[in-house]
Amino acid sequence: MLKKILYSVGNLTGIALFAFLCAAAFQNYQKTASLFSFTIVFINGLILMFYFVRREPNTLIEFPFAWLISIIATLLPFLYRPIQEAFLPELLSIGYYLQIIGVAAIIGSLLSIRESIGIVPANRGIKIGGFYQIVRHPLYASELLFFSGYVLSNQSIFNFFLLLLIFAMQYSRSRIEENFLINDPNYKLYMSCTRYRFIPGLL
Repeated sequence: MLKKILYSVGNLTGIALFAFLCAAAFQNYQKTASLFSFTIVFINGLILMFYFVRREPNTLIEFPFAWLISIIATLLPFLYRPIQEAFLPELLSIGYYLQIIGVAAIIGSLLSIRESIGIVPANRGIKIGGFYQIVRHPLYASELLFFSGYVLSNQSIFNFFLLLLIFAMQYSRSRIEENFLINDPNYKLYMSCTRYRFIPGLL
């Protein structure tokens, strides 16, 4: 009974959250016409679509801190601010290309996870195909790649420290998720086959 209540609350929260993020990003896109804003609109729209067809979880984490850190990590990117002047202008083009690669990776990761999408850790069946053959958390890794590109294109101390905070949050989030999923023998097997969380051969 508790699992069904948590699932219903999570589902409604996710739909409401990503609908709000979509609307907010679209308003920002109308003002700025920036690649970043358009990308956020598209990605959140794709996530929202998957929320309407996502699977009910076999198990759902009930640890309140996991819910808190997951929601905060989802909202933090909206604190990024565009910057007109650059300390290191030679990095601007690198940032632009990283954003493009990051967007493609995010879309690929979303298409890999599809109906198993969720904000908080849950077991909706272990995903091993698509981008999940490369690393265990391709969506988190793709988002960090995209935001790294954004920070290089919008250079400020605030954006840089926000990127470090988001990385720390996503890393903690991945550890919480894995500690939860490791109870499933299929996930243990998956971890033994896919060794890295974010970067093949490194992390």
